[in-house]
Amino acid sequence: MCLAIAVVLTFMVHTVLVRLRLDTEVGPVALFYPSVVVLFTSLLWLIFFR
Repeated sequence: MCLAIAVVLTFMVHTVLVRLRLDTEVGPVALFYPSVVVLFTSLLWLIFFR
């Protein structure tokens, strides 16, 4: 459940970055977005299950 929500939140972050034209500033995309997914998953797990 946390992972699914984290993927949706990461997609929203990507959309915001594209709208603000900051998507070129985020470094290697292959590292950035999986890291954001892990961050959101961990935060959601801490919020809901801790």
